[in-house]
Amino acid sequence: MHRIIFAAVLFFFSFPGAASSQDCTTSVVVNVFDDHLHVDVQTLKAEDFQAVINKKALAIADARQNYDTRLLVLLETDGSANDDHVSSEIETITAAARQIPEGKPVAFGIYADRAIFTQGFFAEPVARTAAINVVIEQQNSLGKRVALFDALHQALQLFGDHRPGDTILLLGGPYDDKSKLSPGTIEKEFLAAGTRFMPMLRDPMSRVGRGDLTLSNHEREKALFLDFPERSGGAHSEFDPRFLEFTWRGYMLDVRMPESLRKPHEWSLKLSTAIRESFKHTKIFYPELLPPCRIEPQNPTPK
Repeated sequence: MHRIIFAAVLFFFSFPGAASSQDCTTSVVVNVFDDHLHVDVQTLKAEDFQAVINKKALAIADARQNYDTRLLVLLETDGSANDDHVSSEIETITAAARQIPEGKPVAFGIYADRAIFTQGFFAEPVARTAAINVVIEQQNSLGKRVALFDALHQALQLFGDHRPGDTILLLGGPYDDKSKLSPGTIEKEFLAAGTRFMPMLRDPMSRVGRGDLTLSNHEREKALFLDFPERSGGAHSEFDPRFLEFTWRGYMLDVRMPESLRKPHEWSLKLSTAIRESFKHTKIFYPELLPPCRIEPQNPTPK
């Protein structure tokens, strides 16, 4: 009898797929850029990626480039009424947000002393343009101070439940003189939400300070703009309207991970040896925390 039980147990664990029953699939958006050629690498397959968590390899089930993910475009508007350069940049990015192709869910917001946003995300260009127009027409009524961190907190709330690749693109500067929240709090909120942060400087970094350097040099804000974006899976840039395309130029990876990991977890991602030999100057932009699988209850309680 004991031999029969042992044989049954041995059969179960040797049966293909038995171990994988304890795994589930999570999805994450990553970008691969060739620093030498200054182009995105667009020819990769699932087998070209290697993921590890807790020193154990994770299987990449799929790597697809045709995906739709939500983008929130957020613009700092203080000073725009008296600065033609800033006003021109705001107009350019606003126009670019209106022209994002149909099917791409886009929200739009502006901030200075306070922030206002569109009522959700719009994938249809006509409805999106109308919603953006309502917001941008109020840009000169938001005050003269800057509540950057509070605006980012509000922007994160607009997404609701996490979806793979959720992204906030910010045109602004690393300066805040009003927010109740700190940059450390905002970083934690981004990582917990799994949202990518993509700041684009509206002014050279050398202009940060605005006359108050005796009080603060805003080093913490600068770190949020220069160092943190890659931790979130995003990137930073100087002013370049093409930066919006970063949102959809990557890969949606489906990653098999242990079902027991119910919280975002540190992981590592690299390219296979063969790909690294072919593309010697590549850089992968991926979030430092891999989101957990969404486990749906098998027997939901009736309402």
